[in-house]
Amino acid sequence: MREKMSSLATVFSAFVMSGCCLGPLILIPVGLTGFAGTLAIFATKYQTVLMIITVALLGISFYYVYGRQCKKKSSIITLWVSTIVVLVMFTYTLLAKGYV
Repeated sequence: MREKMSSLATVFSAFVMSGCCLGPLILIPVGLTGFAGTLAIFATKYQTVLMIITVALLGISFYYVYGRQCKKKSSIITLWVSTIVVLVMFTYTLLAKGYV
């Protein structure tokens, strides 16, 4: 259970981190324009800290799954899906900022 919660927390922190660029694309069509603007301002201000938190949570997730020899296939799948989602969000944010 800890593995899945840490993976979900990782994806959530990655979404908040990329909120300056990815948030408006997802939230505005849904009708959450005010929330998208607030998220964009917050994410831009604390983006570096949120990136560090995301990487730390991803490391904790890997420890829970592989360090403790977790044999649950669903935990391993959740971990790798969240890792791919985090990498996509990092790549999108870095491309949008013009770093890559």
